[in-house]
Amino acid sequence: MAMIEKVREYIGTCPYLKDFAPLGVDYLTDNVTTYSINENAGYDPIISEDIVGNQERQFLFTFDSKLIWNEDIQNNIDNSKFYENFREWLEENNRNEIYPDIKGVYEIGATTSGYIFATNANEAIYRIQCYLKYYKEV
Repeated sequence: MAMIEKVREYIGTCPYLKDFAPLGVDYLTDNVTTYSINENAGYDPIISEDIVGNQERQFLFTFDSKLIWNEDIQNNIDNSKFYENFREWLEENNRNEIYPDIKGVYEIGATTSGYIFATNANEAIYRIQCYLKYYKEV
């Protein structure tokens, strides 16, 4: 199973995702309330390597959602609260060592808060930058 597939499976267990909302990979549907896991481009997956070739590695990705966005202040607060809850869920899982089913994983988290990445008339794509760190032995 590919790394992104295992991360998708893991993110799918987040209790803050809406039931029956699609969770894609590198794709958000045209519908509102849809999610996507997207691998970042242009990063070095190797953090460090020891003398025998064991590596500390990273997998950088974003978690995106398409949500209703408008002048309704409470709606926009709720959108921000979703990402605050998502980040706290990752942090709590880290403390409890609940990780994706990937050999050698020792940390998962977010490097940003959720933020608006793009908008149109009544929808916004929100994004949060995330990471996964793991050891890969020779």
